[in-house]
Amino acid sequence: MGRQNSNAQIEQFIADFNRSVYHPILNRDIGQPKLNKQTLLFLLLPKLNGEEWTSSTHTAAIAVGAVYKAFDAHDEVDVYNVTTTDQQLKVLSGDYLSGIYYQLIATISNFEFIHVLSSTIGRINEIKTEFHANTNMKKNDYIKSIQSIQSDCVVQFLQSFGYEKYVPLTKATLPLVSLIAEEKETVDTADEWMLRSEYSAEVLQPLRAELEQAITEADFLAPHLIEEIREMTTPLLGKTI
Repeated sequence: MGRQNSNAQIEQFIADFNRSVYHPILNRDIGQPKLNKQTLLFLLLPKLNGEEWTSSTHTAAIAVGAVYKAFDAHDEVDVYNVTTTDQQLKVLSGDYLSGIYYQLIATISNFEFIHVLSSTIGRINEIKTEFHANTNMKKNDYIKSIQSIQSDCVVQFLQSFGYEKYVPLTKATLPLVSLIAEEKETVDTADEWMLRSEYSAEVLQPLRAELEQAITEADFLAPHLIEEIREMTTPLLGKTI
């Protein structure tokens, strides 16, 4: 019943998000923006866990979702070939979603949130630029960058609206899920993944330990949400953390 209720709340948020970012031409030509399932779960984690969730909080969460989709749209642009209609539409989509973000936060009176999120967006853009410029980035720096890109906007949202206790789970899970997904794309079997993954021992294991500690300390979180977090962080071997 708990997971069923969570799914219903997530579906309602997605419907609200889709209405907020709808653009007939962009939706027709490149499709409706789809929020990442893992990012969405942590963005809504306090609401799903029964915390107070106001209309301003809801609007702020939609704005954060628009930020992530703007990042995604711009990431899909081929900087060496932006003359095609498809590429130009992706640029326009990212710009449009950025505009939606600004429209939404303009209706929120939480000026601290507006300031810190804007700073975070700027920092993430700098990190993404460094990714393109520095092909020999050290592994530790790369992982820190992944952590920032994947979780920092959600973290700023959680901190700004009084949900600080959810931050450790978010900071550990989102980069971990991203790295696992990135590695899975290049291999076919679990054994191959464990042999080839440059992150399996050096990076994933410490992140798993960090997540396990966060889960242990999250006695405030509903059991079905803990179960869902464990499921999404289960690597190819099928073993839970």
